[in-house]
Amino acid sequence: MADTAAFYGLVGAIGRALLGAGAAVTAPLLQNRGAARARRWELAEAEVNRLIKIRSSTRTVLQLQAQTVDALAAGRVIATDGFAAAMSAAFSELQEAADGALIDGLLLPLYKGSEFTAYGWTPPPDQETFTSPIVVALQRLGDDICFALDSPAGGVSPATISSLRDQVAEAERLRGELISRLLDRIEMARSRRGAN
Repeated sequence: MADTAAFYGLVGAIGRALLGAGAAVTAPLLQNRGAARARRWELAEAEVNRLIKIRSSTRTVLQLQAQTVDALAAGRVIATDGFAAAMSAAFSELQEAADGALIDGLLLPLYKGSEFTAYGWTPPPDQETFTSPIVVALQRLGDDICFALDSPAGGVSPATISSLRDQVAEAERLRGELISRLLDRIEMARSRRGAN
């Protein structure tokens, strides 16, 4: 009987030792896996936030421009300095969003002729890179609105209003293309976030 009790005691001790050793090995592995998952989640969430910021900053600029064109069409007087200051603030927000998007391989040059490769920057090889003509369209529209605001006291001609409205429509179309691309990128980031 004593031999049987000793045998069961030995088997129990060996079993506990094996369980303890297994836990000592697997616990850090599980912790590392959880940390990697948390880091992947954080990176994907940060990318989504940067993409949303681009979307909202282009909307801010375009809404300001469209509202100004509507005000001009209604015959309201708009101060050139006020519009220029509001555009400067809106483009500063867009610049910040574009700078943040560089980490994700999104090139949104805010100045005509901007070429990042001229500065030795190349996008990461595993990420799609695109530039957006929406920025050029928004800049051109802003310049044309400033020019219209500086028109003589007789007001802005119907032809100018029509041209500005066409430019707003084109900018909205280009922004729609950008948003489509951004939504694709957001979906990719969210799928990476959920990957094991």
